Amino acid sequence: MFKRRFLYAWLFSTMTMMMVSFIWHGVVLNDLMHIPTPNELFYALALLVYALIGFALTFVYTYLSMGIGLRMKGSLMGLAAGFFIYLIAFVFGVSFKGSGAEHLVVDFLWQMIEQGFGGAVIGTVYALAKRRDQVLNSDTQ
Repeated sequence: MFKRRFLYAWLFSTMTMMMVSFIWHGVVLNDLMHIPTPNELFYALALLVYALIGFALTFVYTYLSMGIGLRMKGSLMGLAAGFFIYLIAFVFGVSFKGSGAEHLVVDFLWQMIEQGFGGAVIGTVYALAKRRDQVLNSDTQ
């Protein structure tokens, strides 16, 4: 059904977005200490959400032709996904802490950067897979 490159891109983008998120919210902002839900539930739901975001990004990346470089395509798709994901989070009132325009702008930009990293990872996996295919095809000729 899915090629190996799809599964690798999905896995690596999910892991990257989670790591970047936990570094930002856990180390830089120290937000993870203030989550009101039990840690196990929060991390399980976070894993599910990032797996869904990673899957959606990888799926769209696989079937959307943009006519630009593979890495740039992934980054731009990730930025766009971050934009829409933050809009959804904003409408539902999902945020760690803080209020005001400054918090809103920083959170909004961070979400776009985070998903941009995920998209860049997808683009990198696909670029490496394409290069691998080229090398294998040139060896057989």
